[in-house]
Amino acid sequence: MFILFFVLFSFYSCITTHKVRQIDNFRIETENMFNEESFLFKPNMYPEEVKRSLRKQFGLTKDQNLSDFDAKLFDDFDTEFNVKISFETDREVRINLVNDLINRSNKEDTENEIGDLETFVKIIIVDASGDNCLSTKSLFYNKTRSFLISIKNNMKIEPLF
Repeated sequence: MFILFFVLFSFYSCITTHKVRQIDNFRIETENMFNEESFLFKPNMYPEEVKRSLRKQFGLTKDQNLSDFDAKLFDDFDTEFNVKISFETDREVRINLVNDLINRSNKEDTENEIGDLETFVKIIIVDASGDNCLSTKSLFYNKTRSFLISIKNNMKIEPLF
């Protein structure tokens, strides 16, 4: 009976103290500070591969900065949009209670178990008048949303050269 209790306690002794947000497909989020909508997704590639794919899909030249650039996104509109792309990383953090108890008896510092690094891509698109295109009030909302879903769905590993 004691062994069963110990096994169950060991199995359920990991408590998550920080959980990485779950994004199955994409999410349009609103920043609290600036009330700015952004398109957020989690690619299944390394950040450098994502950057190469985004550069190719947006048609950027070598001298254009991926984090902030102007581009003509839609053929049926003769206007340029400002695109801001940023990358966020996060890790899940857990505490293992069994290790914590063992370490306390040894008077050692306890350590958290840290999960794998997960990368998220955040894209903000602003029209020529400075309005966020992912705002539901924007005339470009549906077109921008569809465009970004297409960008996300067409992510692929690009050659280095």
